[in-house]
Amino acid sequence: MHHSQLTQLRDALFRLRGQAITPEVAQAIEFAATFQPDESIDPKLFPVEVHGDFLLQAERFSAIVDELHPLHVLHWQETEGYRHGHALNPQYPALLADERTGSMLQFTARENGADLVAHVRMYLGMSRHTGLLTATEDTLFLRPDKRPNAFLMLALMRYVERSLRAVGVMQISANSKLVNGADVLMRRLGYRQVALQFVKIFKE
Repeated sequence: MHHSQLTQLRDALFRLRGQAITPEVAQAIEFAATFQPDESIDPKLFPVEVHGDFLLQAERFSAIVDELHPLHVLHWQETEGYRHGHALNPQYPALLADERTGSMLQFTARENGADLVAHVRMYLGMSRHTGLLTATEDTLFLRPDKRPNAFLMLALMRYVERSLRAVGVMQISANSKLVNGADVLMRRLGYRQVALQFVKIFKE
C-alpha cells in the first residue's frame, strides 16, 4: 500500500469520525479503503434557477439521502403497485457508488430554498448503438400536496434537460407509469412514445 493511499484512508476516517456507521458512511469508508477515485459530476456545474417560490438545482445524492427517502416511499406507494409483492429495499450504497462513477445525477426542487418537494434522478451512459451520451430517467416525482402548482414539474424537467445538454447528453429517455399519467408531462415537453414496456414479477 502506497503512502498516498494510506493518507487517503486516514483522511477519510478522520473526516467520518464520530458518525454512526450508516450504509452511507460504510460506503464512504469502502471507497477510501479501496481507493476508488471520485469521478462524480460536480453539481456546481449547473447554475441554480428560481421558479417562483422554488429553487431548481442539481445536488449530490450523497448529501440528501435522508431527505429523499420519504419521497422514495411515497413514489413507491403511488406508482409501483405492480411489484408490491416485493418490499421496498432501497440500495442506497449502490446509488452512492453510481454517483461516484459519474453515471448518475440528482436534481431537486426546493420550496423557499429549503423544503424538498420534487426530484428527478437521471442515469448517464454511452449508447452502445450510436456512441452518443444518453440519459435515462430513473425517478421523477412531485410531492402530491404540491401538484396544484401545475408548472413546477415542467420547469424542473426543462432545467434537467438544460443541465444534461450542458454535459453533452444527446438523448433522454423516460418512463411513464400507467397509474399516474405522467406521459402528459413528457408529451408537453416534446417527447414521443417509442415503445411499450412489459414486466413480469416472479414471487420470492
